[in-house]
Amino acid sequence: MKNKFIAVEGLDGSGKTTQIKMLASALEKSGEKVYVTAEPTYYETGEYIRRILSESLDKNMYLQGALFLADRLEHITHPEHGIKKYLAEGYTVICDRYYYSSFAYQGTASDIDWVMNINLRCPEILTPDLCIFLDVDPSTCKGRIDAGRNGAELYEKSVELMSGIRNNFLDVFSRLKDRENIKIIDANRGLEEIQADIIKTVKHS
Repeated sequence: MKNKFIAVEGLDGSGKTTQIKMLASALEKSGEKVYVTAEPTYYETGEYIRRILSESLDKNMYLQGALFLADRLEHITHPEHGIKKYLAEGYTVICDRYYYSSFAYQGTASDIDWVMNINLRCPEILTPDLCIFLDVDPSTCKGRIDAGRNGAELYEKSVELMSGIRNNFLDVFSRLKDRENIKIIDANRGLEEIQADIIKTVKHS
């Protein structure tokens, strides 16, 4: 099976981290080389973005969108740890968040069309072979966040905000459905049941 570039998306608290670990393990057991990565990255731009999010810094949404694109380009093109490098070496790359998150999150208070355009029209941007969206009720996600952390990050302040972000995701997926391979998975279920759907989706994509 050809190696793939897979983006896994979802609200904070949707279970992405757990499902990505399970997927990577399953693919490795089947003989694939797997590289797991995430956005924002741990390069300098990514670290700045993480500080903005964790400290809820009041930064312009257009600035955030541009920062995420800069970080994404570093993520793709880095000569030692870039996504392009790993794909060329035959790895299946699983990315925890990609440009779909920029559309959904920075699109909450900026021009979502602008965020989409600067990403999709950038010559260095890679289109994932598959995007998996783990769809979980925003109130469930908020409950998990509140139970697991001392404080909410910038985009985790309320169920209403998280519901708006979910709606943005669904809007973006509707716009891209004819040009990208996007699968929405009901993640309001048990871990094993969700993972079975993910494995099936990956194998048939």
